[in-house]
Amino acid sequence: MSRVGRAIVFLLLMILLEGCQTAPYVPDFDGTYVPSSATIQTDATTEADILNSFKRAESAMRRKDLDALMNFYADNYTHTGFTKDRLRAEWTRLFHDYKDFSTTHVLTRIVVDSDRVPRTAQATCTGSLWAISNVTNHRVNIDSWYNEIHYLAYVDGAWRIQGHAWEVLNPPDTRTARPPHPFF
Repeated sequence: MSRVGRAIVFLLLMILLEGCQTAPYVPDFDGTYVPSSATIQTDATTEADILNSFKRAESAMRRKDLDALMNFYADNYTHTGFTKDRLRAEWTRLFHDYKDFSTTHVLTRIVVDSDRVPRTAQATCTGSLWAISNVTNHRVNIDSWYNEIHYLAYVDGAWRIQGHAWEVLNPPDTRTARPPHPFF
């Protein structure tokens, strides 16, 4: 593919992932992806375990299995005032108001800190969360994010999201707080 062709594909992908809607329905790439250009700083088994955690969460979301979905979130999950309990309430509301969920996670960097107990990981992700409204029957973008850094910990035999690295590692300065993306 030519340089111009790659640039056009990249721009279209960014528009799609940012949730810009030029039509009532904009399809997304449902699933978790790691491009060949991704920076991976861990072993293949740990990378696969992290990807499988995202995939289990996506599968639970599609089935509207709230308990299985909540297993993806650490008990100490925190993000812009969202706790695991508050997030559960938000997912409950979403499952009531929407159907046919899909999400995209494009992980461009995974860095694992094996020296921490429990082990932690930072996964740089661009993605989106979509569903069909039960009221309008239109597909809507519920959330989208660009280069967010998910902070995960290996707890009870699985990788669980604790929040976003900028908040978990450095409590936010409210003057420069980033927009919330609590779902993924």
